[in-house]
Amino acid sequence: MATEIKFKRSSTQNDVPATSDLALGEIAINTYHGRMYTEKNDGSAAISEIGSNPASLTINDAITFPTSDGSNGQALTTNGSGTLSFSTVGGTGLSVFKYSITGNTTSITGNDDDSNSLSYVAGNESVYLNGVKLIDGGTDYTATNSTTITLAANAISGDVVEVVAYTSADLVQGYFTASSLTATTADQVLSANAIANKAIKYVINATHASAGTHAAEVLLINDGSNAHFVQYGDIYSNASLFTLSSDISGGNMRLLVTPANTNTTIDTFQIRHS
Repeated sequence: MATEIKFKRSSTQNDVPATSDLALGEIAINTYHGRMYTEKNDGSAAISEIGSNPASLTINDAITFPTSDGSNGQALTTNGSGTLSFSTVGGTGLSVFKYSITGNTTSITGNDDDSNSLSYVAGNESVYLNGVKLIDGGTDYTATNSTTITLAANAISGDVVEVVAYTSADLVQGYFTASSLTATTADQVLSANAIANKAIKYVINATHASAGTHAAEVLLINDGSNAHFVQYGDIYSNASLFTLSSDISGGNMRLLVTPANTNTTIDTFQIRHS
C-alpha cells in the first residue's frame, strides 16, 4: 500500500512557523497560500520561505523587493543598499496623443486612441493631420485651452490627428524640493539626505515678493563625519536672498539656509551621487 507523507502544515492566513516549530531542514506548508518554509542555519537559526507565491522576496540575501505595487508609471529604484522600491522617474518631456477620426469634427479633445486624456500647455504643442504639420494661431487650428484643439476645418472620417505636447524633461524628478520659509531663522534645513549620498549638486532658486530672485549652484559632499560645500554661479535681481551652511546630523548630510527676508520660497533640483 502507498504511504501518505504529510509535512507540518497550517491553513491559517499569513501563518509562518517559528524556529521552535521546525527541526533543521524540516519543511512546513501554509495551505492557505501554498507557501513552503524550512529552517536554515548559517550560524543562527532562521525560517526561509520557499515557493512561487512568496510573502516577500529577497535575492542572494542582498536584494529585497517591495511587497506591494507602485503607482501608474513608476519604476523600481534602489537605495544603493539592496532595497528596491517604486519611485517616480524623470519623463521624456514629450507626450503624443493620437486620434483616429470616425466622423466630421473640428474639436480634438478627451481620450485618444490609447485612452490618454489630452493635456498640453498652449504654445508648447504641435498638431499633425495625416502626418502634415498644421499651423497654429487660427490658420489651421487654435489652441483653445489646455484640453482642446480646435481645427479651422473639419477632420473627416478616416483622418488621423496627432497632438504632440512638449514639457520640460525633469532629469532628476523625485529630487525636487520646495520650501516656504516664513522666518529669517538661521540654519533652516533646506534638504537632508542620508550620508550614503556622498555628493549632491544643487540648483537653488529663491524668490521673494518684493526682494526679487536669487539663484545659485552648490556642490555638497561628506566624508561620513563632516559635510563641506561650495557655492558658485550666484545671480540675483536685487540682492542676495540667502546664505548657506552644512552639517551632518542624525545620519543625514544637510544643507542649511538662512533667508535674508521672511516669507522666502526656495526650490531646489538635485543630482545625487552615492
